[in-house]
Amino acid sequence: MGSKDAIIVGGGIIGCSIALRLSDAGFKTAIIERGTIGCEASRAAAGMLSLQAGAYGPGPFFDLCMRSLHLYPRLLQQVSELSGIDPEYQDNGTICVAADQTELAELDRWSEWQIKAGFAIDKLSAQDLRAVEPSVSEHAIGALKIPGDHQIENRRLMDALNLAIRRAGIEVIEGRSVDSLLMSGRRAAGVVSSGEAMSSGIVILAAGCWSGSLFAGAGLKMPVVPARGQMLAVKGDRLPFAHVIHSGDCYLVPRRSNRVVIGSTVEYTGYHKAMTAAGLQTLLQAAIQLVPAIGALELVESWAGLRPDTPDHLPILGPSGIDNLILATGHFRNGILLAPITAELILKCVTEESIPPELAQFSPGRFTSGTAGQRPKHPVADVESVSEPAS
Repeated sequence: MGSKDAIIVGGGIIGCSIALRLSDAGFKTAIIERGTIGCEASRAAAGMLSLQAGAYGPGPFFDLCMRSLHLYPRLLQQVSELSGIDPEYQDNGTICVAADQTELAELDRWSEWQIKAGFAIDKLSAQDLRAVEPSVSEHAIGALKIPGDHQIENRRLMDALNLAIRRAGIEVIEGRSVDSLLMSGRRAAGVVSSGEAMSSGIVILAAGCWSGSLFAGAGLKMPVVPARGQMLAVKGDRLPFAHVIHSGDCYLVPRRSNRVVIGSTVEYTGYHKAMTAAGLQTLLQAAIQLVPAIGALELVESWAGLRPDTPDHLPILGPSGIDNLILATGHFRNGILLAPITAELILKCVTEESIPPELAQFSPGRFTSGTAGQRPKHPVADVESVSEPAS
Protein backbone atom coordinates (compact mmCIF):
# COMPACT_ATOMS: atom_id res chain seq x y z
CA MET A 1 0.00 0.00 0.00
CA GLY A 2 1.40 3.37 -0.99
CA SER A 3 1.06 6.47 1.16
CA LYS A 4 -2.52 7.62 1.70
CA ASP A 5 -4.13 10.89 2.65
CA ALA A 6 -6.08 9.02 5.34
CA ILE A 7 -6.01 5.59 6.94
CA ILE A 8 -9.14 4.51 8.79
CA VAL A 9 -8.72 1.81 11.42
CA GLY A 10 -11.95 -0.16 11.55
CA GLY A 11 -14.33 -1.31 8.83
CA GLY A 12 -17.71 -1.08 10.51
CA ILE A 13 -20.47 1.29 9.48
CA ILE A 14 -18.67 4.25 11.08
CA GLY A 15 -15.34 3.60 9.35
CA CYS A 16 -16.95 2.85 5.99
CA SER A 17 -19.18 5.94 6.11
CA ILE A 18 -16.20 8.15 6.94
CA ALA A 19 -14.14 6.59 4.14
CA LEU A 20 -16.90 7.22 1.60
CA ARG A 21 -17.29 10.84 2.70
CA LEU A 22 -13.53 11.46 2.55
CA SER A 23 -13.38 9.85 -0.89
CA ASP A 24 -16.17 12.18 -2.07
CA ALA A 25 -13.96 15.09 -0.97
CA GLY A 26 -10.99 13.79 -2.98
CA PHE A 27 -8.97 12.11 -0.24
CA LYS A 28 -6.97 9.00 -1.12
CA THR A 29 -8.20 6.68 1.61
CA ALA A 30 -7.66 3.17 2.95
CA ILE A 31 -9.53 1.09 5.52
CA ILE A 32 -7.76 -1.51 7.64
CA GLU A 33 -10.10 -4.07 9.24
CA ARG A 34 -8.97 -6.89 11.52
CA GLY A 35 -11.78 -9.15 10.27
CA THR A 36 -14.02 -8.44 7.32
CA ILE A 37 -15.99 -5.30 6.51
CA GLY A 38 -18.90 -4.89 8.92
CA CYS A 39 -18.25 -8.18 10.71
CA GLU A 40 -18.72 -6.94 14.27
CA ALA A 41 -21.30 -4.62 15.88
CA SER A 42 -22.57 -3.23 12.55
CA ARG A 43 -23.93 -6.59 11.41
CA ALA A 44 -25.04 -7.59 14.91
CA ALA A 45 -27.32 -4.56 15.32
CA ALA A 46 -31.09 -4.37 14.83
CA GLY A 47 -30.96 -1.43 12.40
CA MET A 48 -33.40 0.81 14.25
CA LEU A 49 -33.16 4.50 13.41
CA SER A 50 -34.91 5.46 16.62
CA LEU A 51 -34.43 9.19 16.91
CA GLN A 52 -37.41 9.68 19.23
CA ALA A 53 -37.93 6.30 20.87
CA GLY A 54 -34.26 6.19 21.82
CA ALA A 55 -34.07 9.79 23.02
CA TYR A 56 -33.21 10.47 26.66
CA GLY A 57 -34.08 14.14 26.48
CA PRO A 58 -33.35 17.36 24.59
CA GLY A 59 -29.78 18.46 24.15
CA PRO A 60 -26.67 18.05 21.98
CA PHE A 61 -26.97 14.27 21.63
CA PHE A 62 -30.57 14.41 20.46
CA ASP A 63 -29.62 17.19 18.03
CA LEU A 64 -26.77 15.04 16.71
CA CYS A 65 -29.11 12.08 16.15
CA MET A 66 -31.70 14.30 14.45
CA ARG A 67 -29.14 15.72 12.03
CA SER A 68 -27.93 12.23 11.24
CA LEU A 69 -31.41 10.91 10.49
CA HIS A 70 -31.92 13.81 8.07
CA LEU A 71 -28.68 12.83 6.28
CA TYR A 72 -29.70 9.19 5.86
CA PRO A 73 -31.48 9.53 2.48
CA ARG A 74 -28.29 10.90 0.90
CA LEU A 75 -26.18 8.04 2.28
CA LEU A 76 -28.70 5.41 1.17
CA GLN A 77 -28.98 6.87 -2.32
CA GLN A 78 -25.21 6.89 -2.73
CA VAL A 79 -24.56 3.36 -1.51
CA SER A 80 -27.54 1.98 -3.45
CA GLU A 81 -26.33 3.56 -6.67
CA LEU A 82 -22.75 2.37 -6.18
CA SER A 83 -23.65 -1.15 -5.08
CA GLY A 84 -27.00 -1.98 -6.67
CA ILE A 85 -28.18 -3.27 -3.27
CA ASP A 86 -31.38 -2.05 -1.61
CA PRO A 87 -30.75 -1.54 2.15
CA GLU A 88 -34.51 -1.88 2.80
CA TYR A 89 -35.22 1.43 4.47
CA GLN A 90 -38.63 1.37 6.19
CA ASP A 91 -40.57 4.26 7.74
CA ASN A 92 -43.45 2.43 9.44
CA GLY A 93 -42.59 3.90 12.83
CA THR A 94 -42.22 2.56 16.36
CA ILE A 95 -44.78 1.64 19.02
CA CYS A 96 -43.72 1.74 22.68
CA VAL A 97 -46.04 -0.45 24.75
CA ALA A 98 -46.98 -0.12 28.43
CA ALA A 99 -47.98 -3.21 30.40
CA ASP A 100 -49.25 -1.38 33.49
CA GLN A 101 -50.11 2.06 34.84
CA THR A 102 -46.59 2.69 36.12
CA GLU A 103 -45.06 2.07 32.69
CA LEU A 104 -47.75 4.18 31.03
CA ALA A 105 -47.06 7.08 33.38
CA GLU A 106 -43.33 6.80 32.69
CA LEU A 107 -43.93 6.89 28.94
CA ASP A 108 -46.16 9.94 29.33
CA ARG A 109 -43.55 11.80 31.38
CA TRP A 110 -40.77 10.83 29.01
CA SER A 111 -42.67 11.89 25.87
CA GLU A 112 -43.87 15.24 27.23
CA TRP A 113 -40.83 17.22 26.14
CA GLN A 114 -41.00 15.83 22.60
CA ILE A 115 -44.68 16.71 22.26
CA LYS A 116 -43.98 20.24 23.53
CA ALA A 117 -41.14 20.52 21.00
CA GLY A 118 -43.54 19.66 18.18
CA PHE A 119 -42.47 16.08 17.44
CA ALA A 120 -45.18 13.67 16.34
CA ILE A 121 -46.22 11.20 19.05
CA ASP A 122 -49.66 9.60 19.16
CA LYS A 123 -50.98 8.33 22.47
CA LEU A 124 -52.87 5.06 22.02
CA SER A 125 -55.42 3.56 24.37
CA ALA A 126 -55.57 -0.22 24.69
CA GLN A 127 -58.36 -0.24 22.12
CA ASP A 128 -56.42 2.06 19.76
CA LEU A 129 -53.33 -0.12 20.12
CA ARG A 130 -55.14 -3.29 19.14
CA ALA A 131 -56.71 -1.51 16.17
CA VAL A 132 -53.20 -0.61 14.94
CA GLU A 133 -51.40 -3.84 15.94
CA PRO A 134 -53.89 -6.61 16.83
CA SER A 135 -51.12 -9.09 17.64
CA VAL A 136 -49.90 -7.13 20.69
CA SER A 137 -50.77 -8.81 24.00
CA GLU A 138 -54.22 -8.15 25.43
CA HIS A 139 -52.49 -7.31 28.71
CA ALA A 140 -51.07 -4.07 27.22
CA ILE A 141 -52.99 -1.07 28.54
CA GLY A 142 -51.69 1.63 26.20
CA ALA A 143 -48.84 2.77 24.00
CA LEU A 144 -47.10 5.60 22.20
CA LYS A 145 -46.91 5.54 18.42
CA ILE A 146 -43.87 7.34 16.98
CA PRO A 147 -44.18 7.72 13.20
CA GLY A 148 -40.86 9.55 12.84
CA ASP A 149 -38.75 6.53 13.82
CA HIS A 150 -37.51 4.39 10.94
CA GLN A 151 -35.37 1.29 10.38
CA ILE A 152 -32.78 -0.13 8.01
CA GLU A 153 -31.77 -3.70 7.27
CA ASN A 154 -28.28 -3.20 8.65
CA ARG A 155 -26.80 -6.36 7.13
CA ARG A 156 -27.90 -5.32 3.65
CA LEU A 157 -26.62 -1.83 4.35
CA MET A 158 -23.20 -3.24 5.25
CA ASP A 159 -23.23 -5.41 2.10
CA ALA A 160 -24.00 -2.26 0.12
CA LEU A 161 -21.30 -0.24 1.85
CA ASN A 162 -18.77 -3.02 1.29
CA LEU A 163 -19.29 -2.79 -2.47
CA ALA A 164 -19.70 0.99 -2.48
CA ILE A 165 -16.38 1.79 -0.83
CA ARG A 166 -14.50 -0.49 -3.21
CA ARG A 167 -16.22 0.96 -6.27
CA ALA A 168 -15.43 4.45 -4.97
CA GLY A 169 -11.72 3.57 -5.15
CA ILE A 170 -11.10 3.16 -1.42
CA GLU A 171 -8.44 0.57 -0.64
CA VAL A 172 -9.75 -2.14 1.69
CA ILE A 173 -7.33 -4.24 3.71
CA GLU A 174 -9.07 -7.07 5.58
CA GLY A 175 -7.79 -9.71 7.96
CA ARG A 176 -4.93 -7.60 9.27
CA SER A 177 -4.67 -6.16 12.74
CA VAL A 178 -3.18 -2.77 13.50
CA ASP A 179 -0.29 -3.13 15.93
CA SER A 180 0.52 0.47 16.77
CA LEU A 181 0.48 4.06 15.66
CA LEU A 182 3.33 5.16 13.42
CA MET A 183 4.68 8.30 15.04
CA SER A 184 6.84 11.17 13.81
CA GLY A 185 7.60 13.06 17.00
CA ARG A 186 4.17 13.82 18.50
CA ARG A 187 2.45 13.51 15.16
CA ALA A 188 0.66 10.45 13.81
CA ALA A 189 2.21 9.54 10.47
CA GLY A 190 0.36 6.28 9.79
CA VAL A 191 0.05 2.87 11.40
CA VAL A 192 2.00 -0.34 11.78
CA SER A 193 -0.04 -3.35 10.62
CA SER A 194 1.30 -6.90 10.86
CA GLY A 195 4.77 -5.43 11.18
CA GLU A 196 4.44 -3.24 8.09
CA ALA A 197 4.62 0.56 8.33
CA MET A 198 1.85 2.27 6.39
CA SER A 199 2.10 6.03 6.08
CA SER A 200 -0.72 8.55 5.83
CA GLY A 201 -1.45 12.20 6.42
CA ILE A 202 -4.31 11.47 8.83
CA VAL A 203 -5.23 8.44 10.95
CA ILE A 204 -8.85 7.95 11.99
CA LEU A 205 -9.58 5.47 14.77
CA ALA A 206 -13.00 3.86 14.29
CA ALA A 207 -12.34 0.42 15.72
CA GLY A 208 -15.42 0.14 17.94
CA CYS A 209 -14.88 -1.45 21.31
CA TRP A 210 -11.27 -2.27 20.39
CA SER A 211 -10.47 1.46 20.17
CA GLY A 212 -9.82 1.96 23.87
CA SER A 213 -6.37 0.41 24.13
CA LEU A 214 -5.31 0.06 20.49
CA PHE A 215 -2.93 3.03 20.55
CA ALA A 216 -2.07 2.97 24.25
CA GLY A 217 1.61 2.72 23.31
CA ALA A 218 1.38 6.23 21.89
CA GLY A 219 -0.19 7.51 25.12
CA LEU A 220 -3.81 7.35 23.96
CA LYS A 221 -6.16 5.83 26.50
CA MET A 222 -9.94 6.01 26.22
CA PRO A 223 -12.65 4.51 28.44
CA VAL A 224 -14.27 2.44 25.66
CA VAL A 225 -15.49 -0.98 26.76
CA PRO A 226 -17.47 -3.76 25.04
CA ALA A 227 -21.15 -4.08 25.93
CA ARG A 228 -22.44 -7.46 24.78
CA GLY A 229 -25.85 -7.65 23.18
CA GLN A 230 -27.52 -11.01 22.62
CA MET A 231 -30.19 -11.18 19.93
CA LEU A 232 -32.22 -13.73 18.00
CA ALA A 233 -34.52 -13.96 15.00
CA VAL A 234 -37.73 -15.84 14.27
CA LYS A 235 -39.52 -16.29 10.96
CA GLY A 236 -42.98 -17.16 9.71
CA ASP A 237 -45.04 -17.23 6.52
CA ARG A 238 -46.05 -13.66 7.25
CA LEU A 239 -45.23 -10.94 9.74
CA PRO A 240 -47.58 -10.64 12.75
CA PHE A 241 -47.08 -6.84 12.93
CA ALA A 242 -45.79 -3.93 10.83
CA HIS A 243 -44.17 -1.53 13.32
CA VAL A 244 -41.06 -1.81 15.43
CA ILE A 245 -42.48 -2.66 18.86
CA HIS A 246 -40.78 -1.76 22.14
CA SER A 247 -41.61 -2.89 25.64
CA GLY A 248 -39.72 -2.50 28.87
CA ASP A 249 -38.04 -5.87 28.31
CA CYS A 250 -37.36 -6.27 24.58
CA TYR A 251 -37.82 -4.83 21.12
CA LEU A 252 -39.20 -6.54 18.01
CA VAL A 253 -38.09 -5.44 14.55
CA PRO A 254 -40.03 -6.77 11.52
CA ARG A 255 -38.10 -7.39 8.30
CA ARG A 256 -39.34 -7.68 4.74
CA SER A 257 -38.01 -11.25 4.67
CA ASN A 258 -40.73 -12.20 7.22
CA ARG A 259 -38.10 -12.35 9.94
CA VAL A 260 -38.53 -10.67 13.30
CA VAL A 261 -35.37 -9.54 15.08
CA ILE A 262 -35.64 -9.75 18.87
CA GLY A 263 -33.25 -7.87 21.13
CA SER A 264 -31.40 -7.17 23.20
CA THR A 265 -29.35 -7.70 26.33
CA VAL A 266 -26.72 -5.26 27.58
CA GLU A 267 -23.97 -7.11 29.42
CA TYR A 268 -20.47 -6.13 30.47
CA THR A 269 -18.59 -9.41 30.14
CA GLY A 270 -15.41 -8.22 28.46
CA TYR A 271 -14.75 -9.50 24.95
CA HIS A 272 -16.68 -12.73 25.51
CA LYS A 273 -18.98 -12.61 22.50
CA ALA A 274 -21.28 -15.54 23.18
CA MET A 275 -24.95 -16.43 23.50
CA THR A 276 -26.15 -17.75 26.83
CA ALA A 277 -29.17 -19.90 27.58
CA ALA A 278 -30.40 -17.43 30.19
CA GLY A 279 -30.01 -14.43 27.90
CA LEU A 280 -31.90 -15.99 25.01
CA GLN A 281 -34.59 -17.39 27.31
CA THR A 282 -35.16 -13.93 28.77
CA LEU A 283 -35.55 -12.39 25.32
CA LEU A 284 -37.89 -15.10 24.06
CA GLN A 285 -40.10 -14.91 27.13
CA ALA A 286 -40.33 -11.12 26.87
CA ALA A 287 -41.08 -11.28 23.14
CA ILE A 288 -43.85 -13.87 23.52
CA GLN A 289 -45.34 -11.93 26.41
CA LEU A 290 -45.41 -8.81 24.22
CA VAL A 291 -46.67 -10.51 21.03
CA PRO A 292 -47.96 -14.04 21.76
CA ALA A 293 -47.87 -14.96 18.05
CA ILE A 294 -44.05 -14.94 18.28
CA GLY A 295 -44.29 -18.28 20.06
CA ALA A 296 -45.50 -20.04 16.90
CA LEU A 297 -42.71 -18.73 14.65
CA GLU A 298 -39.59 -20.67 13.71
CA LEU A 299 -36.40 -19.81 15.59
CA VAL A 300 -33.87 -19.29 12.81
CA GLU A 301 -30.85 -17.54 14.30
CA SER A 302 -29.18 -16.24 17.45
CA TRP A 303 -26.10 -14.09 17.76
CA ALA A 304 -24.21 -11.64 19.94
CA GLY A 305 -22.36 -8.42 19.23
CA LEU A 306 -20.05 -6.13 21.17
CA ARG A 307 -21.11 -2.47 21.23
CA PRO A 308 -18.48 0.19 22.05
CA ASP A 309 -19.64 1.90 25.25
CA THR A 310 -18.32 4.81 27.29
CA PRO A 311 -19.02 5.90 30.91
CA ASP A 312 -21.68 8.40 29.78
CA HIS A 313 -22.89 6.23 26.84
CA LEU A 314 -21.97 9.03 24.41
CA PRO A 315 -19.61 8.76 21.43
CA ILE A 316 -16.02 9.99 21.38
CA LEU A 317 -15.53 12.22 18.34
CA GLY A 318 -12.82 14.59 17.20
CA PRO A 319 -9.10 15.26 17.66
CA SER A 320 -7.38 12.89 20.06
CA GLY A 321 -4.66 15.13 21.50
CA ILE A 322 -2.13 13.45 19.20
CA ASP A 323 -1.62 15.49 16.05
CA ASN A 324 -3.29 13.99 12.96
CA LEU A 325 -5.10 11.28 14.95
CA ILE A 326 -8.89 11.69 14.95
CA LEU A 327 -11.34 9.57 16.96
CA ALA A 328 -14.74 8.23 15.91
CA THR A 329 -15.78 5.58 18.40
CA GLY A 330 -17.93 4.82 21.45
CA HIS A 331 -21.29 5.01 19.65
CA PHE A 332 -22.79 2.34 21.96
CA ARG A 333 -26.31 1.53 20.68
CA ASN A 334 -26.44 4.34 18.12
CA GLY A 335 -23.74 3.49 15.58
CA ILE A 336 -26.17 2.74 12.76
CA LEU A 337 -28.16 5.94 13.34
CA LEU A 338 -25.10 8.17 13.81
CA ALA A 339 -23.03 6.99 10.83
CA PRO A 340 -23.95 9.81 8.39
CA ILE A 341 -23.39 12.71 10.81
CA THR A 342 -20.21 11.14 12.19
CA ALA A 343 -18.80 10.98 8.66
CA GLU A 344 -19.79 14.60 8.01
CA LEU A 345 -18.19 15.91 11.20
CA ILE A 346 -14.99 13.89 10.82
CA LEU A 347 -14.64 15.29 7.31
CA LYS A 348 -14.87 18.79 8.82
CA CYS A 349 -12.17 17.88 11.34
CA VAL A 350 -9.91 16.84 8.46
CA THR A 351 -10.60 19.78 6.16
CA GLU A 352 -11.13 22.71 8.53
CA GLU A 353 -8.67 24.26 10.94
CA SER A 354 -11.23 24.71 13.71
CA ILE A 355 -13.09 21.89 15.45
CA PRO A 356 -16.82 21.83 14.65
CA PRO A 357 -18.68 23.25 17.67
CA GLU A 358 -21.11 20.29 17.59
CA LEU A 359 -18.27 18.08 18.81
CA ALA A 360 -17.69 19.91 22.10
CA GLN A 361 -20.02 17.56 24.01
CA PHE A 362 -18.31 14.50 22.56
CA SER A 363 -14.65 15.45 22.88
CA PRO A 364 -12.33 12.78 24.31
CA GLY A 365 -11.09 15.41 26.73
CA ARG A 366 -14.36 15.32 28.71
CA PHE A 367 -13.16 12.27 30.67
CA THR A 368 -9.96 13.95 31.86
CA SER A 369 -11.56 17.37 32.44
CA GLY A 370 -14.40 15.96 34.54
CA THR A 371 -17.12 17.34 32.25
CA ALA A 372 -18.54 13.95 31.30
CA GLY A 373 -22.03 13.58 32.73
CA GLN A 374 -24.68 10.89 33.01
CA ARG A 375 -27.82 10.55 30.96
CA PRO A 376 -31.21 10.31 32.68
CA LYS A 377 -32.99 6.97 32.92
CA HIS A 378 -34.93 5.96 29.82
CA PRO A 379 -38.33 4.24 30.34
CA VAL A 380 -37.82 1.85 27.43
CA ALA A 381 -34.13 1.57 26.61
CA ASP A 382 -32.81 1.30 30.16
CA VAL A 383 -35.14 -1.21 31.77
CA GLU A 384 -33.37 -4.25 30.37
CA SER A 385 -31.18 -6.38 32.61
CA VAL A 386 -27.91 -4.50 32.61
CA SER A 387 -24.76 -5.08 34.62
CA GLU A 388 -22.55 -2.08 35.18
CA PRO A 389 -19.06 -1.89 33.66
CA ALA A 390 -16.15 -2.56 35.93
CA SER A 391 -14.39 0.54 37.13
